[in-house]
Amino acid sequence: MAKTYKNRLVILDGNAIVHRGYHAIPPLHTKEGVAVNAVYGFTSILLKVLKDLQPTHIVATFDLPGPTFRDELYEEYKATRVKADDDLYDQFPLVHEMVDAFAIANVAVEGFEADDCIGTIAKKATSGKTGQDTEVIVVTGDMDTLQLVSEQVTVRSMRKGMSDIVTYDVTGVMDRMKGLTPEQVIDYKAIKGDSSDNIKGVKGIGDKGATDLLLTFKTLDGIYSAIDAGDERIKGATLRKLIEGKESAYLSQELATIRLDVPLKYSLAAYARKPVHQEQVLGLLQEFEFTSLLSRIPGLQNKVKAVQQQTAIDVVEVTQDALSDLCKSLTKEKQVGMVLEHGNGSFLDVVLGGVCLATTEKAWFVSAKLDGWERVLACDTQYLGHNIKEDCKILWQSGIEPPKQMFDLMVGSYLIHSESRAHDLPALALKYLGENIAVESKQESLFGKPVAQLGKEVRAIVRIAQEVMDQMQDDELMEVYQTIDGPLIPVLGRMESNGVAINDVLLGKLAKSTDAELETLTSAIHKEAGQEFNVNSSTQLREILFNTLGLPTDGIKKGKTGYSTAASELEKLNEFHPIIAMIERHRELMKLKTTYIDVLPTLLHSKTGRIHSTFNQTVAATGRLSSSDPNLQNIPIRTDAGRKIRDAFVAESGNLLVVADYSQIELRIVAHLAQDKELIRIFTQGEDVHTSTAAKIHGVAIEDVTKDMRRSAKEVNFGVLYGMGAFGLASRTGISRVEAQEFIAKYFEAFSGVKQYLDDTLAFAQTHGYVETLFGRRRYTPHISASNFQVRATAERMAINHPVQGTAADVMKLAMISLDAVIADDPDCAMIMQVHDELVFEVPEKKAKDFATIVKRHMEDVFSLDVPVDVEVEIGPHWGAAK
Repeated sequence: MAKTYKNRLVILDGNAIVHRGYHAIPPLHTKEGVAVNAVYGFTSILLKVLKDLQPTHIVATFDLPGPTFRDELYEEYKATRVKADDDLYDQFPLVHEMVDAFAIANVAVEGFEADDCIGTIAKKATSGKTGQDTEVIVVTGDMDTLQLVSEQVTVRSMRKGMSDIVTYDVTGVMDRMKGLTPEQVIDYKAIKGDSSDNIKGVKGIGDKGATDLLLTFKTLDGIYSAIDAGDERIKGATLRKLIEGKESAYLSQELATIRLDVPLKYSLAAYARKPVHQEQVLGLLQEFEFTSLLSRIPGLQNKVKAVQQQTAIDVVEVTQDALSDLCKSLTKEKQVGMVLEHGNGSFLDVVLGGVCLATTEKAWFVSAKLDGWERVLACDTQYLGHNIKEDCKILWQSGIEPPKQMFDLMVGSYLIHSESRAHDLPALALKYLGENIAVESKQESLFGKPVAQLGKEVRAIVRIAQEVMDQMQDDELMEVYQTIDGPLIPVLGRMESNGVAINDVLLGKLAKSTDAELETLTSAIHKEAGQEFNVNSSTQLREILFNTLGLPTDGIKKGKTGYSTAASELEKLNEFHPIIAMIERHRELMKLKTTYIDVLPTLLHSKTGRIHSTFNQTVAATGRLSSSDPNLQNIPIRTDAGRKIRDAFVAESGNLLVVADYSQIELRIVAHLAQDKELIRIFTQGEDVHTSTAAKIHGVAIEDVTKDMRRSAKEVNFGVLYGMGAFGLASRTGISRVEAQEFIAKYFEAFSGVKQYLDDTLAFAQTHGYVETLFGRRRYTPHISASNFQVRATAERMAINHPVQGTAADVMKLAMISLDAVIADDPDCAMIMQVHDELVFEVPEKKAKDFATIVKRHMEDVFSLDVPVDVEVEIGPHWGAAK
């Protein structure tokens, strides 16, 4: 019978738990853009520990920044570890706040790792008279602590994710270590090594060899005593490796040993479990938006209105006879959750199997096999969905009109948390409900998801939607949804359904000419290098440039693997060797070849013969649309190769493309926002803004402005939108930093209203913690007052850029909504692409001119600025010809 102890001390391995939480949990961000997934993981584990283990005492241990004694022993200790994301490091202070709020002692000692603190505390807790009445449980994800396991010390380790926790007592360790005891774990690592910590061990001896040696000779000392005694059981290659690796083995033993003598102040009484600081915990959970955890905090249940953890409701499969009654019931509901049932694949290929619907109390599955089943989607209620753009496309493909009133949870989440990419339903369910509803891949097939899984998803949508809507109301974002992002959803769905035609014959010719040029370039590069090498290999290229050719390295960034060969670094070497220009051209062609030339023909759908790109509404924090499969935004506009790829996007026979482009829309928005008199005058009088700016900066007449002057002025004009400083302007224009600073000073002197606007924008961000567009689209700026210069500078650039670029994105979206209504009355015309500030339409040849006039008028009139809005419209048989 297991012994019962008076005291139960739980030691939390803080660093291990935080790391596990960061990697196991999808990205979670607060509405201000602060990453909190590691904090969520730590807090969730902490609550589970408090509930399941019921400790009488608890302490958390952490690493401190800076070297430890192990680094002094061995400079390469942990050198192979890749530096973690800043998002992870930034969460440690938040975790410490949570530890303090739970009234848990926090132990960290300079020069030692958390493991050493754990070992020392465990030893002290189980020593002496009091130690006889104390059991220790180490909660970690780090297997190094198995060496601490004893009759009184066990290890609880997160084996997979955050919920699969395994307990290691002495027997458990021996089972895992194939017969080795906890005491032998150190010597096992001394021989085998540990690649994660860059502990070398004995080269050439692995898991089985180390285990067999220790089962036979018990300890590392025992192994080397046997060698000294000429024991014939150690011979051949094993003997040679052990002799050669003796020094490494003993160094590895020292590195792998958890210290039990860390100079820390120990007091079991100091670790006694105390009541949580309720107000502090509540404040943190609200700040981090951990709604789902509120109901799990001891003593908080009566102080907060937590999200109710409702038990699963059975999904009722609706019969033909019950269909009419269900429609009547749905009409009485204010909101109904909706998830379509279909298999994997393109919306053009999937078979619609039905729909799962839910209210807060009931859930139904309506099969598409029922006569008139689509009536359940036409009731007078608001349908709540997730990624309803995809639902619209599938319904249209099946000949069914989507519901008239819909709310998209994914888009709503994006509006609140524009910095986050985690708007998928499993991430939202984890964030708001604390539930894992992710479908296992084996559960989903070409035939769709099981009804039970659909039920989980639709219930999650219903339970989360109201909270998201409430947050949108609180943040004054509901109007943005109702007037812009919500109405845009079906517009994007129609645009994706329309697709665009491709001239695959032209692409085939382009592929041949590109391959030929790449071959010629490769030969020329090899000739310049004096030898053959893989031009696409950064490692080999680095060797050629900096060792073989001896190009200068002053000012070239250097990482762990050597000097960088990134484009920005190669640009610095252009003047030193002709090979650089060749490499840049080679890279440009390879990118176009692998991203577009070879890929576009493979994206043509067999049913339509067209490419159906996806236009992403919930990716860019500014509100801009992005696209994927293919990424249309990345096709170069100014290079000859990029123009040739645009030539491959064509109109079908009998049609033409109409391409409408907002001219300098962001600069016009700056003039409006800043109310800068000179900038407004330039646009109002129809002057070229870059030429006029150049004249003012250089102090010359407009007719004396050269191309180089205009180019540098253009860089200043657009650089202002992105908060670019003298260093950025200098690098982009080739002028000195002093000249760049003078340029910027003269610019702000000429356009003082712009300077005042930028200062006011930063002040607003510092006061309110966010900036917004003319339409109220917000972007939060949590790091606007950060002490770190680079972090603060990045936040300032975002704050300056968002109101301008975000307003331009909003204007484009309003234009798309307006023109979609026009197209609804003329089904021969189609909106097919949105790229940067362009809209592309495919229309019958005979209607092209009239339609172009309509497009120009709608885009220019959709929103009024204090300067003229100008839209340039071109017509042609392919995208390139219309530009």
